[in-house]
Amino acid sequence: MTKAEIIKKRRALDAALRLMESDIITDKVIASDEYIKADTILVYADYNGEVATDKLICRALLDGKRVYAPVCLSDGTLDFYRIFALEEMEIATYGIREPLKIEYLKYAPDEPGDNTLCITPGTVFDLSCNRMGYGKGYYDRFFAAKSIPYRLGLAYDFQIVDHIDIKATDVAMTKIITPTRIISP
Repeated sequence: MTKAEIIKKRRALDAALRLMESDIITDKVIASDEYIKADTILVYADYNGEVATDKLICRALLDGKRVYAPVCLSDGTLDFYRIFALEEMEIATYGIREPLKIEYLKYAPDEPGDNTLCITPGTVFDLSCNRMGYGKGYYDRFFAAKSIPYRLGLAYDFQIVDHIDIKATDVAMTKIITPTRIISP
């Protein structure tokens, strides 16, 4: 299946099935060592049929994690801003929900030993934990600029392929979670 076909299939998913599989993935994330160890969670607001993240965001907030959501900047970079409730996000760039850009709530990695977990979207993932997004490179540039110890990709099973041709600038996930499996490199 091509990237375009996978995106089309993801968009066409039945809403009930999408939420059921997203709930299964969320439960696996919450049970993961990465989530348990993390004090900071960077998490996307789902868009275009991606694995739903609202339940995960709410759970992380209830668990006392510092939760940040991404903002796509016009220079092709990505920043994350802290949120305290889902309602603090509004539709912005590319039709994606984003938090308000309040400078003192901007994510800045802690000292070495930081336990940040980044929940990362993607269109296609492979068995080596490589990911392909929409092709704009926002997350790859972010990961290159920041040292994020845990990078979890969330995907439906049909988004997993054997191999993706990657570029030198692509950053792999530390783990991928689907409804039926957990993939580690």
